[in-house]
Amino acid sequence: MEKQKENIIVASWELFLQHGIRRVTMDDIAMKIGISKKTLYQYYSHKKDLVEEVLAWEIEHPLFSFQTKELEILNAIDQYLEFFQFIKQVIGKSNQCMEYDLKKYFPDIWEKFKEQKQKKFQQDIQYNIEKGIKEGFYRQEINVEIISKTLVLFYLNLPDSEYKIFSQDEMLGIQLHQEITSYHLHGICTNKGIAYLENNFK
Repeated sequence: MEKQKENIIVASWELFLQHGIRRVTMDDIAMKIGISKKTLYQYYSHKKDLVEEVLAWEIEHPLFSFQTKELEILNAIDQYLEFFQFIKQVIGKSNQCMEYDLKKYFPDIWEKFKEQKQKKFQQDIQYNIEKGIKEGFYRQEINVEIISKTLVLFYLNLPDSEYKIFSQDEMLGIQLHQEITSYHLHGICTNKGIAYLENNFK
């Protein structure tokens, strides 16, 4: 990707994530990366086109992935514990403005993005589970598709589920996510995996 275009996309993503899409103007984006609005319009004549490319970029650059070079060298349990550490870092920092604006002003883009995000997240979790099975840390007989879909359902629906099972304080607290991590890993681990987990997850 051309460097200037990538700079525009990354800057736009950061602004959208912080302020929402509706409130961010093309002037704001141009100012953030130090170019004229005329130059920006040479790449994107319509804001909707920019939004689509920003979301496509986000799908290819998730905030967390089990399949990064840094995590590929770890065993499956350590990978999942890194995911737990990531969750602890982002708790309370999520801004729902961008998602709200997508649903309200760009529903067609939102539906496509939601489907892609769900699919990518599920594939990533499946990778971790299949890795753990090969390593002997996770049980061979578990249904990988059902377990991965269950985690996707929990994490993607937690902030805005119609059923408010957890309070805001609970959702933003460490204990909920620690219990979910423990529950998940104890449910899929072999005896070997549980022994490793008990020595590494406090």
